[in-house]
Amino acid sequence: MTDERPHRRLADRSPTGSPGGGPHLPTAVDGEEGIAALTESNRQLKRKIFDLYTIFEISRNFNALLDYHTLLDTFLLTSLAQVGAERGAVYLQDSDTENRFVLTKKRGSGKFPELKHAFTTASPLADHLARLNRPELISDILQHITDPAEREIIENFNPGLIVPLMFQTNLTGMMILSDKVSSAEFTMGDVEFLSILGSQISVAIENSRLYEAETKATEQLRAAQQLLVDSERLAALGELSAKVAHEVNNPLGIIKNYMLLLKRSVADNPESLEYAEITSQEIDRIARIVKELLNFHRPKKETFRKTDLVQVIEETLTLLKTRYETQDIKVVTEMEPDLPTISASPENLKQVIMNIVMNACDIMPEGGTLTVQLKREDMWLVLSFSDTGPGIPDETVPRIFEPFYTTKEAGKGTGLGLSVCYGIVKQHDGAITYRNLPDGGSFVIRLPIPSTEDTDE
Repeated sequence: MTDERPHRRLADRSPTGSPGGGPHLPTAVDGEEGIAALTESNRQLKRKIFDLYTIFEISRNFNALLDYHTLLDTFLLTSLAQVGAERGAVYLQDSDTENRFVLTKKRGSGKFPELKHAFTTASPLADHLARLNRPELISDILQHITDPAEREIIENFNPGLIVPLMFQTNLTGMMILSDKVSSAEFTMGDVEFLSILGSQISVAIENSRLYEAETKATEQLRAAQQLLVDSERLAALGELSAKVAHEVNNPLGIIKNYMLLLKRSVADNPESLEYAEITSQEIDRIARIVKELLNFHRPKKETFRKTDLVQVIEETLTLLKTRYETQDIKVVTEMEPDLPTISASPENLKQVIMNIVMNACDIMPEGGTLTVQLKREDMWLVLSFSDTGPGIPDETVPRIFEPFYTTKEAGKGTGLGLSVCYGIVKQHDGAITYRNLPDGGSFVIRLPIPSTEDTDE
């Protein structure tokens, strides 16, 4: 492909005015010609001082900017304004593959290249720019491009200028500018300005990336520490609960047996029989609480097997259909097709789903919508339950998985349902979280997808 556009060269309009870089003063300063030469030289020197001052101010601002995208915006807009270019784009290394320079920021008017087109970090163009280490006209750079996609990107800005972004001795990206709005040529002063600015932005970008990486690592560490603290606290509570449950279970069994004998002995006394029946019901309630305590500490062991989570969800929702339809609650299911099976206990997972759906029904007594969504994210199945209820107060969210903690009215909950769910999900090497939404709340369960070898076993 031959570039038939006019071949442009850099206009020699450096502040010094001479190719050698030294001041070029007229030999005769008398007359109009000498005055004009001195005026032009003075104008160029003023431009040089202005450019240096601008670079100083920008560099100072770059060092203060830690937000990555704000930094790129400032760099690109400053470059466009300083040289008068119509549009420009910055290509930086792809954070996923690191072997491509992808379109990261663009500004200005006109047509831009498609996002799918990118530069290869090991291409002849990248090697040439790394060796060159200074801005160059696109008309001169086209001869170093062999890849059709790269050529298409460059030709979107031709005639224009390409500025390599170097950190130490490595090419970390490039800025491409189109021709000037005024159709004037790029000058040596423009090249010098962009070269210095490119060096400054390369360091600032690297600092910004390091800051973002450190911030992300700190957040992950803080989350891991909080998770460890929560796990240890729940483990301690679970162990204590199990000990209490075992101690209560034995006398509770004896009381239940004697209550049966008492009910038989007062069978001919309706009033006494009523009292005995109420007492028996409350004893059964205590027994259920004790059972939930034991399940929280050590969920009932079930044989793990290949499990179709979609089927488990559908079966559980069918069991609860009467409950949520009676309350005028609409259940919407969104399941991705062709999801893999997981190694799990279907009965235990049904208990988790049932608990969460029942909670949603309790929090929406006047009706609403419950959206059940199942999708795959890498090697996880992500199951979410989003309701349109009032949500949970933010200050209580961190405690909802604690045993005996409940936001329900007195006598309407033991505070063990979500604790049991937490234990079951943990037993499956998964995670369960809750977050408030603008129009409700959402429980999210993440369950691991086993490797092919584990699934085959």
